[in-house]
Amino acid sequence: MTPAPTAAPSVKSVEMVTVPPDAAGVPGGGLLPPAGSVVLYVGDAAAPSWQRLREAALRGDWQAVRDTPIPQRPAPGVRLVAASRLFDLLCAAHPLVRDLALPQGFPFRTLAFPYTGGPLQGSDFSIVEHTERSVPSVTAAYLLVRRAPELTALERRLLENVSPVDRHIHMGRPEPCQTLTTLDMITDNLACEAHRAVQCKHRGGCLQGESTTELSDAEIEEITGGADGFAASVARLLATRQRHYSL
Repeated sequence: MTPAPTAAPSVKSVEMVTVPPDAAGVPGGGLLPPAGSVVLYVGDAAAPSWQRLREAALRGDWQAVRDTPIPQRPAPGVRLVAASRLFDLLCAAHPLVRDLALPQGFPFRTLAFPYTGGPLQGSDFSIVEHTERSVPSVTAAYLLVRRAPELTALERRLLENVSPVDRHIHMGRPEPCQTLTTLDMITDNLACEAHRAVQCKHRGGCLQGESTTELSDAEIEEITGGADGFAASVARLLATRQRHYSL
């Protein structure tokens, strides 16, 4: 039997807009990319909130971008279903991330990449959509927003000397905590609690905020090493995370 032909992936260009290093005086926060990052915005093309965010970015209204309400993350244990086609993001033909999708029920999501500030153009990027899967329920639209770090003259010269063939190295890998998974949400909460504990130890006090994962006094002692001991090893931190994930 002759195997069924495999559908060719769909390759799309993606627009890029540039945020000035000072963001035209708009304070940081919200959905405004931090300096030294490239943020991929992926949205449901028919969603009004996505359309407003995209239009604000294209016209350089950085305050509107910053103040766009961020979609709430799902509760732990909620099963995420892809609403769009799975896609890859490529820079200069090098894959930066693979098999992403816009989850069902989300008007948009974002993924941030570290960025050196080196020369990159929108034409260096492409989206590869996987067309062999089932028909998606939404059509995804994509936008890249770049914001370079503040660089010295020497740093700019060094970056400009990077071979154009290797220009993909100006982009770093996204951090796992940006993915919408239960395990990453727990990891985020543990990291925040550990950071607060270290602040308490070394700065004499901290503010307690809301968190869905609370560390016990014994775990805080283990992570920080107490008054005079050593901080927890990576293995011990992973064991703490696993305990919480198993609850």
